[in-house]
Amino acid sequence: MAIADGRREGCDGCGRLVLVDRLSTVSLPDGETVRCCPDCEPHARAAARKLSTLENGRRECDGCAETFPRSELEETSLPDGVVVSCCPDCLREVPGHSDGGVDTAVDGEPAETTEIATARNLCSQCHEWVREELYHVTTTDDRTEEMCERCKGRLERRGVVTEVRMRETEAREILGVEEGASDAEIRAAFLSQIKNAHPDRKTGSRSAFKLVREAYERLS
Repeated sequence: MAIADGRREGCDGCGRLVLVDRLSTVSLPDGETVRCCPDCEPHARAAARKLSTLENGRRECDGCAETFPRSELEETSLPDGVVVSCCPDCLREVPGHSDGGVDTAVDGEPAETTEIATARNLCSQCHEWVREELYHVTTTDDRTEEMCERCKGRLERRGVVTEVRMRETEAREILGVEEGASDAEIRAAFLSQIKNAHPDRKTGSRSAFKLVREAYERLS
């Protein structure tokens, strides 16, 4: 590990130099240890848990974090393409997942479904599933991650966030369109909002103008 002035060492995860007293030691199942900064420590501990359960013929569910025999877990793809392994309970909550059948009522007739699945998103920082839309965050070391509001706020307070992309829910609120709005509806809402937000109008300002453009770019 790199040493600077005898007071800083490199994190075994990201390689950044940090104060020695901020490094945490994480033991891996094979007896090896790694020293990580506060940002990388949760990732290292999660990896250690997964390695341990794999060695015992069990694996951690990516949804509830409980361990199950590997035969009880099923892999499925999230809307963003990430593949996760989930237990039967968590699998039912994966957006768009289907067990290949149709929900039926007691008499065998197809049942009406008002909601296919409740969206749950996996934060790349705390590895917890949340129902809120994740933030696309770029950090000072040029890493981009999808994280929950709590983790985003923690990194912002530490001053390591360089950019946070507007979320789709925020963009829809700014333009005043519903989820699932067509391109034509989004375009019409943008043209209406951008006129009112123009700095030359009493109702507008540069910041409002920029916000409306950013919202449109996010949705389009």
